[in-house]
Amino acid sequence: MNAKARRGILLTALALYLVGLAFIGAWPSPVDRPLAGLLRDVIDAVRGYPLTAGITYMHVEGAANVILFVPLGVIVALLLPTRRWWLAAVSGALISAAIETVQYLALSQRTASLGDVVNNTLGAVLGAAAIRIIRTHPARVTAQDPGTEPPSRRNVMKTIAATADVAETAVIGEGSRIWHLAQVREDASVGSNCNIGRGAYVGPGVVIGSNCKLQNYALVYEPARLGDGVFVGPAAVLTNDLHPRAITPDGTLKGSEDWEAVGVIVGRGASIGARAVCVAPVSIGQWATVAAGAVVTRNVPDFAVVVGVPARQAGWVGEAGHPLKQDDVGRWLCPVTGRRYIESNGQLAPAEAG
Repeated sequence: MNAKARRGILLTALALYLVGLAFIGAWPSPVDRPLAGLLRDVIDAVRGYPLTAGITYMHVEGAANVILFVPLGVIVALLLPTRRWWLAAVSGALISAAIETVQYLALSQRTASLGDVVNNTLGAVLGAAAIRIIRTHPARVTAQDPGTEPPSRRNVMKTIAATADVAETAVIGEGSRIWHLAQVREDASVGSNCNIGRGAYVGPGVVIGSNCKLQNYALVYEPARLGDGVFVGPAAVLTNDLHPRAITPDGTLKGSEDWEAVGVIVGRGASIGARAVCVAPVSIGQWATVAAGAVVTRNVPDFAVVVGVPARQAGWVGEAGHPLKQDDVGRWLCPVTGRRYIESNGQLAPAEAG
């Protein structure tokens, strides 16, 4: 799910929650009145046990107020950047204060209480704090100095340069290296044993498989998906806007809600050459090669090599990345590995798979 769709769902959930909250808060009489007798009977029953002897109706009401505002903290925290999770707690306090004020001024049968504000705010804090913990837990990484790290652990520990900008909600796999001035945005996922070069950019929610290499200043915009073993050369760009504009037709600056991001899909083992541009939405097949400086505007088959502007197929390559040559019976042969391939209907596959 892309960031725009997820935000839309969260905003819808928030709107529905606030409608329900307004219904509860502005109801003319106490909403627990129909169940008050039953609740008191239950409380009286459990007070006969040592562990629950001290429970009162006030305790139950306070716990209900805390639980009522937990969803608010969760939803608002998910809509906010991770570092601003505390604003969800502030929202809970303000909304609760507004409800109690309405009850005090306009609802004679309702009892406004500062305790309710405290309990409601506590609920929002608990919900927001839970999201904060969940978001930051997978991104708990430690910058390491490759020169001082023990050799036996260099393929295990994550290495993140002090000058790299890695979002707290990004997930970085074991053994991956994030170098000087690279940026990995929110909710991006980088697999194990990857190398993200100097100044490279990985957009929000981008998924990168294991054993991938992004060379210096490669730009991978959301919602791109890269399989295992993908190579992206220096200054290559994977775009995400088919109809780019800085402003809307009325002249205002475009925001994320004003356009739909489309991504580039790159298959396992494929290579994108230096300064190549892949114009989304396109799919680069497994083990394909995009030549340096090419501009890809349509899908690239597995094992194909494409060159030029716009890119056109110029042959086939094998897993080793070397051009394939045809043998006497029309099959394609890798000069490095000796592996044979069969071409059929514009597609190439290893002979054993054909």
